[in-house]
Amino acid sequence: MQEIRECIYKFTPDMQPVATAKPGEVVKFITKDCYDGQVQKPTDIAETVDWQHTNPATGPLYIEGAEPGDALAVDILDVTVADQGAVCSIPECGPFCEKSELRTHIMRIENGLVHWDANDMVWPLDTMVGVIGVATDEKEISTGFVGNHGGNMDSRIIKKGVTVWFPVRVKGGLLAMGDLHATMADGEVCGNGIEIAGEVIVRVRLLKNFKLNWAVTETKDAYFVNTCGPTCDDAIRAGYLELHRLISDAYDLDYTDTAMYMSIQGYLCANQACLVEEAGGDSFRVGTPKVSNKKPLIG
Repeated sequence: MQEIRECIYKFTPDMQPVATAKPGEVVKFITKDCYDGQVQKPTDIAETVDWQHTNPATGPLYIEGAEPGDALAVDILDVTVADQGAVCSIPECGPFCEKSELRTHIMRIENGLVHWDANDMVWPLDTMVGVIGVATDEKEISTGFVGNHGGNMDSRIIKKGVTVWFPVRVKGGLLAMGDLHATMADGEVCGNGIEIAGEVIVRVRLLKNFKLNWAVTETKDAYFVNTCGPTCDDAIRAGYLELHRLISDAYDLDYTDTAMYMSIQGYLCANQACLVEEAGGDSFRVGTPKVSNKKPLIG
């Protein structure tokens, strides 16, 4: 299994790949934490961070045969993390920033549990991938931002056992990922999960000539379109429109029946509700359960 360690800080149309994989190949991405190692102790507060070197994404990986108009499947086979992570309060981020002090806590990871020693609290480890995306087709976007290429989606369900589907916008797709969390809440209201280094093992696959406008997470039981927008309404509407298109095509429903179905079966969750507009705005996942007697939405 090949391992990738090199990192990028921007998704661009012309990123230079650091490795190549064939469809079906398994690859290990060795990732840094979102602070690029700058936060290691309680005195390393957000104010001291060089924000130009945050959210490093390991890659990019060139997938042989990937062409614009294809869909790239990334099967997440395993996610492991280091023995400690950090959470910081970030200035001007989230609904609590006006009254919150600048503060950092170091969280200990041991035997599948998160230990917040400063407050004598323990809960189960629930690892996830915050940043995962492919090359953009027009402009460069920071790895800390979210968009229709994926990027900093911060969806807590992107974890071991799921598949994330991406629209291929440039030849080779150019996949990169990082920003792992030991745990993170929906919404990530202070701008942090438990930020931590680790490793992600994935399998890459291709679906030729399949249109996607946004990244889609496929779990055992459901599909979730990951979208963003300058407002919650914009992000949610974009997700519903993409999911409507996918359901209508797969289930052969007309426009009105598709809308009615989505009103009686579905999910809506906030991925991240603390980003400013220039960072992609609010990020949501809009979902629908799988239907056993219908063909898959993707594939």
